[in-house]
Amino acid sequence: MKRLIPLVSFVLVVAACGGGDQAGDGDQAFETITPDVLTVCTDAPYPPMEFEQDGEFTGFDIELMRAIAQELGLSGIEVVNSGFDPITSGAAMEAGQCDIAAASITITEEREENIDFSDPYFTADQSLLVKKDSGISSLADLAGKRIGVQSGTTGEAYANENAPEGAEIVSFDNPGDLFVALEAGDIDAILQDLVVNQARTLEDDTVAVVETYPTDEQYGFAVKEEGAEALLEAVNQALATLRENGTYDRIYQEWFPQG
Repeated sequence: MKRLIPLVSFVLVVAACGGGDQAGDGDQAFETITPDVLTVCTDAPYPPMEFEQDGEFTGFDIELMRAIAQELGLSGIEVVNSGFDPITSGAAMEAGQCDIAAASITITEEREENIDFSDPYFTADQSLLVKKDSGISSLADLAGKRIGVQSGTTGEAYANENAPEGAEIVSFDNPGDLFVALEAGDIDAILQDLVVNQARTLEDDTVAVVETYPTDEQYGFAVKEEGAEALLEAVNQALATLRENGTYDRIYQEWFPQG
């Protein structure tokens, strides 16, 4: 994907010690674990938000993080595919795997006990994806059937709260395994974020989204709970600038042209 040139950047100052990189000025200075680079944890594949293409990570979340890194005066990003649980628990950031996480993470009170969130950058709903020839048209039709979800997600929580009696909730750690299981007939439906299920219908004409559940979830970027306050403030400022100067809208339209 073509990288966008920032209109505003912070002054970059190399830290004299500690092995990290310190960017910003005055009280806004922050450190990154790799000099001049923002290291980003994610959970891929989760198209169109984060996935690999031609050996490089891309997607809406990833391209937005690239624009933020450039706005911060950094040379770019490095992506670590850490998985979802290490992100939402804060373990990935605490272990120094990354500076920040971008993985379509819904902001919840429970997660805020372990991680700090940026300002919201995306609104999402839940949805139900099935094979077109399954005869399933709603969640109510799944009594006695198997519903696939990703473990630790708000989709899993929604399924557990709203699935009909007799339905079995089958959790997968890897989001890509959900589509494989649906194709193999190991599950009868997938309940997860609408944007991801919609993307699947564009590349697989045998599936359809049959129901949407308005949950008005807000995604945020995540950092460790303590010690990343300056980085989080800088990211929020960069995100605000990208919204104001039109960069956010250009990236959004690239990935969601019908939006």
